Amino acid sequence: MIIVMELDAPPEAIEHVTRKLEEAGQTVQCMTGANRTVLAVFGDPSEQGYALWKDLPYVADVLRIDEPFRLASRRFRRASTIVSGAWGNIGGDKPWLAVEPVGLDSVTDMPHGIAAGRPFDAAVIRGKVVPPSMGALTCLALEPSPGTQSDVVFVHRGPSWGANKWIGLAERELAEGRHNVVLLEAGGEYPNGARTLEMAAIARAKIRTHLPIVVDAPSVAQRARYVAAIAQAAIAGGADGVILRAWVGKRDELATLPATLPWDEAVALGVRLRAIAAAARG
Repeated sequence: MIIVMELDAPPEAIEHVTRKLEEAGQTVQCMTGANRTVLAVFGDPSEQGYALWKDLPYVADVLRIDEPFRLASRRFRRASTIVSGAWGNIGGDKPWLAVEPVGLDSVTDMPHGIAAGRPFDAAVIRGKVVPPSMGALTCLALEPSPGTQSDVVFVHRGPSWGANKWIGLAERELAEGRHNVVLLEAGGEYPNGARTLEMAAIARAKIRTHLPIVVDAPSVAQRARYVAAIAQAAIAGGADGVILRAWVGKRDELATLPATLPWDEAVALGVRLRAIAAAARG
């Protein structure tokens, strides 16, 4: 295990952390560099120990040296990955916004405003048949057919998975030579089937991996009235992107999937998400 101290950690804080670790039966080796002190810890810490040591004053991070991934780890690549292509940039300073179109019979009959696609970067499709584009927006498959090549590989987090298992699945994709790998968060699950946005899973993953994280807002929200709150919280909390679901069919028809926003509402929310990202990321 590696404990990384804050840049401004004073000597007494480092001594305090070292003493606490030794009292818990750990062997500690202190390594001081030009800007930061790192403690190499040898022993068999418990899960409770990891959580307690993360809370000690001036501790910046606690890293397991037996984490089940390497290619996806920030220790392998410190800089955050940006997955770029015709679909835009997933990762980086600006949020990636994708729309899942619902109710579209034909791309040739698409209204001009929808065809223009703004303010979205791409369209995502959950079905097995994925058109190359929806107007100006490149289409990506969220759940491609087994064995098919996808432009972007979205690695879904299971409702009860921790960050390590989630990143470990992405590791397998990277090991097989796939480079455009993105983590997809669709929420934790309560026993009654309701979902919740797992901000802790996103925060832990952001520390441990260089891969971008996108939140599937409709899957988390399950109802249209909650989509805006979920999407805004995701962007403010550090997610690299958000998926929204929008009705692109006839105005007088009801949406055929839950958590679907009218197109105009989805557009307004997208504009608001970009403003939130600009304010949060300075």
